[in-house]
Amino acid sequence: MNKVYPYLKTLSIVVTLMVAAMLFAYYYTQGHLPGAKRSAKATTQGYDDPIVIRKGGTYSGNWESKDSEVAAVEIRTAEPVVIENSNIRGAGYLIKSWGHAAHITVRNTKGYGLPPTPWILYEKPRRFLIVNNFRHVVVENCYLEQTAGIYIGDTYLGNGSPENTIKIRYNVARNIDGRIHDGWYRAQFVQFNFRNPIQHAEIAWNEVINEPDSSLVEDNINLSNSRGTAASPIRIHNNYIQGAYPIPADSKEYSGGGIIADSWYEDGMGEPKEVATAHVQVYDNQTVNLGNYNYAIAGGNNIKIFNNRAVNAARFKNGKKFRMWTQGLYGYDYYNKNATFDNTFHSNMIGVMGQDGRNDNHYFPDGTVREHNNAFIDGEITIESEKAEYRIWKSKLEKRNILVGPRPTLPAKTPKDSTLMP
Repeated sequence: MNKVYPYLKTLSIVVTLMVAAMLFAYYYTQGHLPGAKRSAKATTQGYDDPIVIRKGGTYSGNWESKDSEVAAVEIRTAEPVVIENSNIRGAGYLIKSWGHAAHITVRNTKGYGLPPTPWILYEKPRRFLIVNNFRHVVVENCYLEQTAGIYIGDTYLGNGSPENTIKIRYNVARNIDGRIHDGWYRAQFVQFNFRNPIQHAEIAWNEVINEPDSSLVEDNINLSNSRGTAASPIRIHNNYIQGAYPIPADSKEYSGGGIIADSWYEDGMGEPKEVATAHVQVYDNQTVNLGNYNYAIAGGNNIKIFNNRAVNAARFKNGKKFRMWTQGLYGYDYYNKNATFDNTFHSNMIGVMGQDGRNDNHYFPDGTVREHNNAFIDGEITIESEKAEYRIWKSKLEKRNILVGPRPTLPAKTPKDSTLMP
């Protein structure tokens, strides 16, 4: 017995250490370590500590987390939750819901990114909203500043009805910013990356303006392996997007841009034709002063891009030329998965100054995209051309009586049924 006991004692210690390591990793991943909670305690007058919402209802308040490891607002329920008339600030995720078949509406709310702090195990960019498994997500009449935008993945669990969909409308965003502590992360105004086809989904009437050297956006809108249906395609329409730059803005290399249907995926994720982005319509949008591309298909099928405008002087306000590539349209099977087909670009108006100083260049090399009736603005595109584009946008809003951004409201108050983190 004495010979066996040291072995059992050693085994017990090893098991205990393994369990402790697993718990440590889990709680840091979820941002629940007591130290992380305390470090997020607000010091700015007018903002409360981070909140955890455990039951459905309507919530209003001012919440802040100065710790990238702790979301300012975390939703841990599948019951419908409405966040409205609120102000939220975060060094990491502002609003987070993971693993709860989320049913979330965020409206008339302002979100601000704070200076990021060190992260543990994985990066936590300052997403205004990040969800994975979901049934319904609405973001309307919100204001985003210095955030990493909206991320919706990984699985759609809804029933396909208008009450189980995605609506991202009437928002104003300034300086989408993927910078994290000691690095950067690919950030977007909106990123879809979820499985299962969705119906009635819409990204519309949003105003996104990024400034050089004050923002770091990858694709402003990216649909990756996300699918509508033939009867109800995902609709991306009537958005105004200005600015897409690397850091520093006068760098030569940049892979971001405007609106893209993407289909990056690894072997083992499923049959490519069943996984790739599909059934999408992109129309009546305006893109201005973007590096790299304006509208693109890098993979996917049954995608239609039409009636859009792209206006780009390829210069900064001081008159200095971009060093990075500029392009109006492109479409081809970038990942060589043979799931890119039945795509069209038509009736778009393009004025983009290229690297060679000539107006526009477009790229459709492999026949997976049909293009017709795309028009190219004659002559040189200037900064004044870009300013005129913004006037067109404002006129469009006025004619339709559409207000983007938060509506005037009374000061927000924290509801009684909220649960503040200690």
